[in-house]
Parts: sequence; C-alpha cells; structure tokens
Amino acid sequence: MEYIKDPDFHLENTAVALGKFEGLHRGHQLLFDEIKKQKKAGLKSVVFTFDMPPRSALSGDQSYQQIYTKEERRFLLEEMHIDILIEHPFTKEFAAQTPEEFVRDVLVKKAGAKVIVVGSDCRFGRKRSGDVELLKELAPKYGYELVVIEKLQMGRKDVSSTRVRAHLEKGEMEEASLLLGRPFAVMGPVVHGKALGRTIQIPTANQRADKNKLLPPNGVYISRIFLPGEEGYHYGITNVGVKPTVETDGLKDVETNIVDFDRNIYGEVIKVELLHYRRPEMHFASLDELRAQMEKDVDAAVQYAQKNR
Repeated sequence: MEYIKDPDFHLENTAVALGKFEGLHRGHQLLFDEIKKQKKAGLKSVVFTFDMPPRSALSGDQSYQQIYTKEERRFLLEEMHIDILIEHPFTKEFAAQTPEEFVRDVLVKKAGAKVIVVGSDCRFGRKRSGDVELLKELAPKYGYELVVIEKLQMGRKDVSSTRVRAHLEKGEMEEASLLLGRPFAVMGPVVHGKALGRTIQIPTANQRADKNKLLPPNGVYISRIFLPGEEGYHYGITNVGVKPTVETDGLKDVETNIVDFDRNIYGEVIKVELLHYRRPEMHFASLDELRAQMEKDVDAAVQYAQKNR
C-alpha cells in the first residue's frame, strides 16, 4: 500500500473514500468495499483521511485517545488491500477551505478522484458546511461520480466509532468486535520489560501503549496473537495496565503470555487481539502467588481456544 502524508501529491484515476475512519468498523468497511470494486474500471482505491482528529487539530488538545493509532490504521488498511492511504495534514489553513475548494483542489486535482464515496452523514470544508447534497451538485461540474453509503445498523442502532468506544471503555470486547468486524487489537513492537516473567517461568511479550491509544479497562484479557512471518495465530493471556505487583511508574503496558511459545521476539511488531475480559488487575503478595494466578489464567485461555477454534 502506498502511503502519502505530504500535502503536495498528484494522483490520477482513483476512487476515493473520504472520512475520519477512526474505528475502521463495519460501516467504514462498506465504503472500502465500494472503492475496491472500482478497480474493475481501472481506478485505484484511495482512503482519504487526516493525520490527526480534526477536533485535536483545531482545539490544540492532544489528549484525545483513538481506537487505532495512525500506525495501526495503516497496518489494518493494508490488510484490507487498499491501494493508497492519504493522511492529509489537518492545519487551520486546510480547515479554512470552502467545501468547493476542497473538492476541486484536493479531491479532484490532487487525488485524481473519478469516483467519490462517502457516508450519508459526511460533512467537510470550512465549519463542516459541505455535505452530500453539495457533493451531488458539484459532481457534473468536476466530472466525478458520487456514491453515498447509508448508515449501517446493527441491533437497531447505527454502527459508529462512538458506539465502539463505549463498549471498549466498559471492557465489552465481544460487543466491540461485532461492530468492528474483527477483534479489537493492539499493534506494536515487543520491547524489553523487567524479565520478571522469566523468573517465574511464564515469559511475556511486552508492548508499550501509545499515549493516544484508547485501551479497555485495566485487567486481564484472553487474547489472540499474530506474529510476523507466521500463518495462523496463538492464544494467550494479556494484562492491560500497570502490573501492580511489579511496577511503580504507573505507565500503561500491554503484557502478553503466549501459550506454549518461548521464542525471542524482541523488536518484532505483533498484533494482539483482546477477545474476552477475564478479571481485573490484582496485587499479589508474592511472585509465587502471581505465578499461581497466571497459571489459572493460561488454563482459561486454553479452554477458550478449545471452545472457539
């Protein structure tokens, strides 16, 4: 997948899906399916989004936590076989464009859009004043075809990133997975921890959480792990939080014990899917108590794997 973050670019003959695409959920995937269909007409599939949430860019507040980081979004879109991802810088100058200027100068002239695909609630341009009706009006003038995708509903409610976030914040992983169309995941390199897992014969793979990554409540989750260069996956137990028995710095980590696995994977980028909330974080009086509980957790992961394979 080609990745573009420079505002000076030029493409031709593309089908462009426009949106914030925070969750890459089932509703977003309908837009992606539509632009991929246009490959039959010789058009490249392009996802056009922004390098940061518009609310963060305009307010200067960088504390907003996203369902997926930019790096994770790139990884997932590549898995979905998108040809080109544009993460356009969302500056105040960019936000000041009129809707027509954005369509003419960015989507048509720069991105080369012959087909534009949007959700029915799409808003764009200065003060979010552009909408689907304007895109319809401008289509003959600028020579593109417009495809509007209606909101997807599940459980009689719209599928949305807000709805996904609400489930994640409660640790409702199965419900979030249904809306996402896949389990919620954390992606990133394995970093060195304190190696205390090895001292109790339960080695773990540690990932340091991005400060802007939305994570479910601290606790222990049954997980599924994908490793680079391997087909299939492994099951495991993942602790999200601050590891109260062994840590004092308070920074969040994602620490995974991969069942029946003991290869050195430091530095490798792994994907850890959080499938099911098992229990809250607990403080143990000793490492022996921690080991005993982790063995119970691993047994639970094995049973989960046997039931869900």
